[in-house]
Amino acid sequence: MKVLLVAPIEEGSGETITAIHVGEDLLRNGSKVMFLASGFARKFIEARLPDLTVELGREGKQNLNLWHKVVNEFSPDALVFADYPFLFVPRGVAPLGKEPGWIEDLHTFQGALITLDHFGFAQEEMGLFFGPPHLTPFYYHNFEAIPERMEILLPCPMHEPCFVAGRRGQPFRYWDVPLTISSDIRNEVRHRYLDDHSGFLLFHFVPHWAWQVAQMLHIDLYRYLPELLDHYLGDLPKPVTVVSLNNGGLLDPAGAPRINIVNLPPVSVSEFEALLLSSDMVITENRLSISMGKAICGLQNCMTLVNRQSRLDLLSSTDAVVQRVVSAMENQRLGSVYPFEVFPGGMADLLERIILYKNNSLTKAFCDIEIFGGERSAQMLRQALLDENLKADLHARQEHYVSNLAQLPRAAEVISQCVAASRA
Repeated sequence: MKVLLVAPIEEGSGETITAIHVGEDLLRNGSKVMFLASGFARKFIEARLPDLTVELGREGKQNLNLWHKVVNEFSPDALVFADYPFLFVPRGVAPLGKEPGWIEDLHTFQGALITLDHFGFAQEEMGLFFGPPHLTPFYYHNFEAIPERMEILLPCPMHEPCFVAGRRGQPFRYWDVPLTISSDIRNEVRHRYLDDHSGFLLFHFVPHWAWQVAQMLHIDLYRYLPELLDHYLGDLPKPVTVVSLNNGGLLDPAGAPRINIVNLPPVSVSEFEALLLSSDMVITENRLSISMGKAICGLQNCMTLVNRQSRLDLLSSTDAVVQRVVSAMENQRLGSVYPFEVFPGGMADLLERIILYKNNSLTKAFCDIEIFGGERSAQMLRQALLDENLKADLHARQEHYVSNLAQLPRAAEVISQCVAASRA
């Protein structure tokens, strides 16, 4: 079986990393694999699977010619997109999907057409603001329905492994779970970042697209995040180090005098996983983070920073640090403080609509913490690190999700079934 995996995204790595794991599973099972990927995605793919990628460029017409060449020469039995709906977004993707004639050419393909559906955008036609609507009314995209014969595969994590009424597609896994690393790797990672071996190591990550959009919109949350983290974590009984994977310099360590902040630029998949699974806590402002799903599969403490409070309530907060941060952000740009489930996208309403988190036991496997929650948020973070009963309860909920995930078929199996069905 020959499979061409298409990974066009240029501003986020999650979908590409899934495609890499799918490719690895296919190779282990004797399939031949190629990737057609953006330059950004190729860096991640080559680090794990060298010499299997053809790179999409910046010019749509050239990419269309490249598409024809790769499909004709490789002659795949299946095309697997990660994810198909993202081929048509206005930015952050190698140009191909909107090129004249590409859709028509796709419909002539005789093999299996498959899309991974990480978030539920392949389920039905839907619209989405890329960014907070009150600041980016111009940045709205409508996801059209996928081709009728295209199969949907649901990566787990993040989807619910068990049956969900009304959901289209086949859930699958691409790991042996729970995820683990060797004690030697864990000790090496912790020794690298902790002066005191008994200290706490927190791993924080910001996707490429998130810090770029925040800068474009002049939203200063990352400027003040060190102050908030210091406020919440600075008086713990052990030293705290926050390793933040971002653009290499997003968080100012001077803003957090009582904790240690280390900025890192993007790293390899292997190094990312080592950090993720060696930490005492994983933190993200992205409640839809695929990497958070990976951390849950490693039974790691996972915290998502959200804001479900209004600007007016926060401006009158009794917490002096929160009030100062919110006022400073609003003085920099009016409307900078707003409800969000995914920063800086907002997406509070979106999570009520998409299929991803409907009846999904994954949502019980991590904790939501108000980023502007003051003492209540500080207490929750401290308890998550110090209270063994709370940690055990969270791990039990993670084990429930992981146990169900372990019963799923693997990527190679479900793709082989799709190919067999297309031939029939």
